Amino acid sequence: MGSVLGLCSMASWIPCLCGSAPCLLCRCCPSGNNSTVTRLIYALFLLVGVCVACVMLIPGMEEQLNKIPGFCENEKGVVPCNILVGYKAVYRLCFGLAMFYLLLSLLMIKVKSSSDPRAAVHNGFWFFKFAAAIAIIIGAFFIPEGTFTTVWFYVGMAGAFCFILIQLVLLIDFAHSWNESWVEKMEEGNSRCWYADPLFFCILKIMESQPRSGLLQSSVITVYTMYLTWSAMTNEPETNCNPSLLSIIGYNTTRTAPKDGQSVQWWHAQGIIGLILFLLCVFYSSIRTSNNSQVNKLTLTSDESTLIEDGGARSDGSLEDGDDAHRAVDNERDGVTYSYSFFHFMLFLASLYIMMTLTNWYRYEPSREMKSQWTAVWVKISSSWIGIVLYVWTLVAPLVLTNRDFD
Repeated sequence: MGSVLGLCSMASWIPCLCGSAPCLLCRCCPSGNNSTVTRLIYALFLLVGVCVACVMLIPGMEEQLNKIPGFCENEKGVVPCNILVGYKAVYRLCFGLAMFYLLLSLLMIKVKSSSDPRAAVHNGFWFFKFAAAIAIIIGAFFIPEGTFTTVWFYVGMAGAFCFILIQLVLLIDFAHSWNESWVEKMEEGNSRCWYADPLFFCILKIMESQPRSGLLQSSVITVYTMYLTWSAMTNEPETNCNPSLLSIIGYNTTRTAPKDGQSVQWWHAQGIIGLILFLLCVFYSSIRTSNNSQVNKLTLTSDESTLIEDGGARSDGSLEDGDDAHRAVDNERDGVTYSYSFFHFMLFLASLYIMMTLTNWYRYEPSREMKSQWTAVWVKISSSWIGIVLYVWTLVAPLVLTNRDFD
């Protein structure tokens, strides 16, 4: 009887798997906007993929798979377990995730409101979408080796470079929001701690022509640039110039690929920090409700897309499950609150970034050696330079283009 009731309970969730995003989360979460919940589900799905990729890199995973009776080929099974572990497995898993988000990005071009039929695909049909994503990932493991790994390495490097720049934009936006929050609390309250906190992070002078360019923002960008520089130096192939990664931690620039039944552990400090930054940026982009028009333009969420604010409730009665304590507001009937296409494209780049981060930006050579590449070093260094130039431009642009509004 208990199992029957359990099956009935699970069956009650089937409509949710084919319906809208709030149906999945709002039963256990407070009321929220449909736009925010949908982005969180996509971000959580990417997080699950990251966790699976991390499991694939755990040392000794292949031995554990070999213990499953009849699973691996060497035990009269049907699955070559060696392709399910190691960096090649991460490449193929991230390939499947990237293609899933890229297809959605192309499908969602020019979606203006939730009344668009394509918006129903974006906000619903979760069972079919996740099933398609899993099918793409499984299919990626059947791609012949050939030049796939080499080509995908360079594609991943280019995508990771673009995502680093997006991270910079999101960090600037976060710093602006953080600064505005502290300024508001400082103006509304009498506590002097809100004066001390910004001073703790201050390294530059506020520009009178750009009030939004506060001291906190400069500090955040400086720290991020320092991280990129450090991360780039850890990938330097020269052993004598890179003792911290290659000698102290115990890794070699030319690392022999693992033999059958062995795997390489990739948990470098810079990889862990990169993973944390990745998670923060992805989830921040999923819940952000920025009023920064310049950031909105960079992320294709401009006024041309007839955007509305996340917090605005609709006047046409757009509450789902209105009689339920946990309900979601369809706040996109008059216009989307963010670019569906760009959001999926950002997750496409995020999949490539996490692929490069988990494999430490190493390239597999035909000689079965894992080598750090100068290309990875200069990708990170150049991205830090471009990031500084972009941020400096946001400071000096109001002085140069005096006839434009930068609020």
